[in-house]
Amino acid sequence: MKTIITLLSFLLLATTTIASTGITEPDQDSDTLNQKVDNRKHGYWMIYAHMRNEPNFKPDDVIEEGRFKMSRKIGQWKKYFPGGNLKSEIVYKNGKAIGDFTTYYDNEDNTVAEAGTWGGRIYKDKFIRRHPNGNIAQEKYFNESGKPEGRQVYYHENGQIELEFEMKNGIETGKATRYWPNGDIKEIIIFDEGGNGKSQGEVARVNPPVLLESQKEEEKEGPGLALQGEENAAHKTGGIVDGYHKTYNENKDILMDGEFKKGKLWKGKLYIYDEFGLLEKIEMYKKGKYIGNGVIE
Repeated sequence: MKTIITLLSFLLLATTTIASTGITEPDQDSDTLNQKVDNRKHGYWMIYAHMRNEPNFKPDDVIEEGRFKMSRKIGQWKKYFPGGNLKSEIVYKNGKAIGDFTTYYDNEDNTVAEAGTWGGRIYKDKFIRRHPNGNIAQEKYFNESGKPEGRQVYYHENGQIELEFEMKNGIETGKATRYWPNGDIKEIIIFDEGGNGKSQGEVARVNPPVLLESQKEEEKEGPGLALQGEENAAHKTGGIVDGYHKTYNENKDILMDGEFKKGKLWKGKLYIYDEFGLLEKIEMYKKGKYIGNGVIE
């Protein structure tokens, strides 16, 4: 009897000591990592890059981790960017994304990009999207059917409201108000019963304008794109002066089209062809910087 009492006293002391030190059960619940039951993934798994043939990761980098129940994801799963930053945290039920989720930007602060609740194939309750600087970009609300409900707000990257309006079961109601980055009203839109909007026209700013950081970046000039091809397929010019020009490749296909500055494409298009000479894509340039791909007609 004395032995039993001594043993119980020891167990109680051990439990108290663990609780006082803050030690908790690990996420893995002491499961052996990456195990299978009846040839199905079961328990806590860490998926490494070499298991998925992910070229942007090192072979031993973890690309995602979480728990399986007979090869179906359950609970919270975490995914990572190649550099190690957290990419997403998503809750699964029986293999489906159902519950809270958070996604992140792959930037220095690993800023939250989106946060909300996923109900299978619909958003539920509150949804927040943020700008890379951490300020809220969108604040939306959804009903149980996954349709927008209540006040919906969009924000400029400086934190000022950009657009706000009300929705009822997925249909705009009342009016929408759009704002300039400095907070002045820019536009008012009135909705009819069917959610069709009619603008009352753009309103001029009253207070001094505010230039957003993204607009400041757009204003910065790039280095320009080095000259490619010849100005005329029939002869070489020995150089190119500032102004509008077209250049051609050896097959006499158009290569560059636009305004040139100091011998470089400053504003215009670069035509890119595949190995068979077929047009693959058109790159667009503005102020000496690549701004995106154009439409191939």
